[in-house]
Formats: sequence, C-alpha cells, structure tokens
Amino acid sequence: MKFYICKEKEEPKEGRIAIIGAGPAGLSAAGYLACKGYPVEVFDKMPEGGGMIAFGIPESRIPIKTVREGVKDLERLGVKFNFRTKVVYDNLRDLGDEFVERVVYLEELLEDFDAILIATGAWRPKKLKIEGIELEGVWDALTLLYKIKLARIGYIPWSAVPEMRGKEVVIVGAGYTAVDVALEAKSLGAKKMTMVYRRGLENSYAKDEIKRLINEGVNFIEFATPARILGEDEVKEVEFVKTKLVNGKVIPTDETFKLSADIFVYAIGQFPTPPIKALICANEKILRDAGIFLAGDVLAPRNIGAAIREGTRAAKEIEEWLISKEERPRVLSIRSFLLSQRSEIWQNC
Repeated sequence: MKFYICKEKEEPKEGRIAIIGAGPAGLSAAGYLACKGYPVEVFDKMPEGGGMIAFGIPESRIPIKTVREGVKDLERLGVKFNFRTKVVYDNLRDLGDEFVERVVYLEELLEDFDAILIATGAWRPKKLKIEGIELEGVWDALTLLYKIKLARIGYIPWSAVPEMRGKEVVIVGAGYTAVDVALEAKSLGAKKMTMVYRRGLENSYAKDEIKRLINEGVNFIEFATPARILGEDEVKEVEFVKTKLVNGKVIPTDETFKLSADIFVYAIGQFPTPPIKALICANEKILRDAGIFLAGDVLAPRNIGAAIREGTRAAKEIEEWLISKEERPRVLSIRSFLLSQRSEIWQNC
C-alpha cells in the first residue's frame, strides 16, 4: 500500500514536524513532508504503523503485509517512527493502550517541533445504551474486529477472541464496520448471521456489499432497532422495535420482535480520540496560527482514500505555513492556550 509516492526527494529544509497518529492520514502527510525535505517524526501508541487499517480492518480486505510495505517505504524516505508511544494531555484510555511503553506529553512536542499534525483517528467506540448491554457475548464492533485482527497477525492468542463457530451472530448496523463484522463471523464459522438496520437497505452507503452478503446467506432485516438484550449471565435473545421513516427521521413503532443470539455486536460508530478533547472543537485558524493541524478520523469518520487525501492536504497546509510564517507563537501550555482562546475555541462545539 502506497501512502505517498515520492518521485524525487527534495533538499533538506528547516522546520521539524511531529505527526501524532500512524493511520492513513498521518502516514500520507508524513510521506509528503519527508519528500519535500522536512524532518518528520511520527508518534503512535501501536506496535507498528497503519492505524485502523492495520488493526481494525479484516485481513481479507487489507493484508497487513501491504500496510507494512507502505510503512517501510516511508522509513526509507527518512520518516522516523516512535511506536508504542502515546501522546497525552487528557488521561483517557482507549483501544490499543495496552501496547504503550512510553508516554509523551503534548506540551513537549509543542516545545520541540515547529508544527504538529494530530491524526489520531477514532479509537473509542460509541456505546449502545439499552438494557442487557453488560451481558457476556455483547460486543461493540470496533473492539471485536480489533481483537480478531490482533489474533490474525499474531499479537494475541485466539483464546482471547470469542468463539463463533456454530454460533448465531446478530449485528446491528449497516455500514462498512458492520459488513466487516459479518465477513469475520462468516470466516470464523458462525452458523447464522443476521444484520439489523434502523433504516432501509437502500439508505446504507455499504448496500452493494450487504447485497453480496445477502446472496451468500446473511440475513438482513431493515427498519428495526434494538430495545433490550435478554439473558441471565450471557446473551440469549435481542428484542427489537420496528421503525419507520417520517420526513427522513427514524421513528419507533409499537411493533416488536425477538431474535435468538449467542453473540450480539453493535456497530454504531466511534468517537475521535485526540490527545486533548477540546482540540477537535477548536477554531482551525487559531490552531493553525499556533502550528497545530488536524486530519483524518479525528475530525470526522472517513474512508481510507479520503483519509489519505486529507493527510496530504494537511501536509500541504503545514508546508505553506512553515514557508510563510514570521514567528511561531510559543504554545507551551495547552491549558493556558485553551483558556486564553476559550470563546473562539468552543464556538464550534
């Protein structure tokens, strides 16, 4: 996988750049800036590069070998990688933190680098808030896919992954993440898979892939949303409420039904995970003036191609900023900076 194609590397330039996050947006930015001759360091909490495409997308869709080749290309271009390193300000725990061996504070990077690109992605799954969510056998899609991928590429034993062979799997959602769960469940021997979506199939941006899954035996139920998960210690059934669309809005009806389930997976999205939450709400001009840039899923969910393009776009903005800047503001205290710009920063939240 090529994150950036550098035809000829330019002469070295002044201006050190730190990139937080080694997903597709961060890697494409690193490639562009290194090609332009800038010294670039990438910081990521995982043991190797790729972000979600390495640790969240099924091996059958994107083999880890191709991701590793792309990262090696960037290393040959001069990009320095700091893996198993988490950049922090707010001390929140997310998926992947178990690999962290070193912690770097955001203020340190602000002091040591001329520009910072935050491309930390969205590693915190949204939680479904219904009765029974704590039962054994209930998984958010991101955590499940993450564990399966870790097992496939040798980071954890398969005993840490739920057994799916011969099981009934119910999946809530109709995006690409839900599709990936269905693909993995199928490959791991699930007896029956049912996808449930609160809207109609034609409303799903992954409808073509879902139609292929339907042709391969996956059940698909549209216009329904989960109401509660039933079981003693582990999931046995899931009760759903039928829905309808009224002026584009999903409205629950009085009609209900139940599906038996050994494993229940919900794919309802993720939250962005920047080093400090307020940064994703900030006025971009204020951040840019301080040499702080954002790209990728940390702003909003994107597909891989869009993330790569946005990483390159952000890298070009950094290059332009480095060339045109007169004197970079010294932003050594994130807390002081955010407080001083409070009204402007929170206007977008």
